[in-house]
Amino acid sequence: MDYQPFKDAHCAYSLHYHFCFQTKFNRPIFTTQQNVETLSSSLIAICDNKDYHLLEHRIEANKLFCLVSLRPDHIIAEVCRVLKGNLSREFNLQFPELANSFKDRALWAQGYYVRSIGKASRKAAQQYIDNQGEHHGIRNKQAVEIMRWVNPKPYNLRAAHADFDLSYHLVLVATGRKDIFDEYVAPALFQQLASYSESEGFYIERMSLLSDHAHLLVKTTPTMSVKACVLGLMNDSWKFMSERYRGVLKATKGYDLWTGSFYIGTVGDRTTALIKSFLGTGRLIVSYCGLTSAAL
Repeated sequence: MDYQPFKDAHCAYSLHYHFCFQTKFNRPIFTTQQNVETLSSSLIAICDNKDYHLLEHRIEANKLFCLVSLRPDHIIAEVCRVLKGNLSREFNLQFPELANSFKDRALWAQGYYVRSIGKASRKAAQQYIDNQGEHHGIRNKQAVEIMRWVNPKPYNLRAAHADFDLSYHLVLVATGRKDIFDEYVAPALFQQLASYSESEGFYIERMSLLSDHAHLLVKTTPTMSVKACVLGLMNDSWKFMSERYRGVLKATKGYDLWTGSFYIGTVGDRTTALIKSFLGTGRLIVSYCGLTSAAL
């Protein structure tokens, strides 16, 4: 097995997700105060027990919306399975007669809806990444263009029974803040990381390199943890640089390439504050929160 220097890493993170679960056949089940309170208290208890940080939630007759903060090692599909399975079991125990009226005692439709959201929108993150060269005072316009990259291939990730859009702003820092990267290294490194992400089933939308750190906008599927994706990128880029640019690492004394830590934050079409406000007031955008039939 190839040597991997980054088997784990410390990280700073802010990961917020907007979930929606719909009842089987769109049945209006949560129509009484007792039903709503039972589902709500069960959701709070499950999140506390599983170390999911529940930020806000709202229950409607046939849907549950929730805003949850998670860790980088959480797998979204598994979180959905745990929430839906435990909520169904607890609800069926409290209301056995109602549960017996469900086909196969199934409370929820098979699919789920999930979107990443964050303190900043995806558009703001895109602009921030694209403007890194100017932000750090690089005046050579040609160098600025070479040190940033946008994926020419379209986004095309899929997952069974899921309507999802998961985007992350990732920041990696060179070991010791060494000046390792330049316009000669950047194009080859961009292509390597794009190729690696494609082979592993996730997608890099854009990247920006500075001499001592990198910004990436990454998309994943719900079936993988974002931490595993980041560690894979760190290890693959280290291997690539060690094989192809060993002289650069030697000259800069940047043999490890990256520090053993990173920052990862969710971004999306809406911000956390906006979704939290919607869930708290009930002013939900139907077109944004609606589940597609393919996901159910």
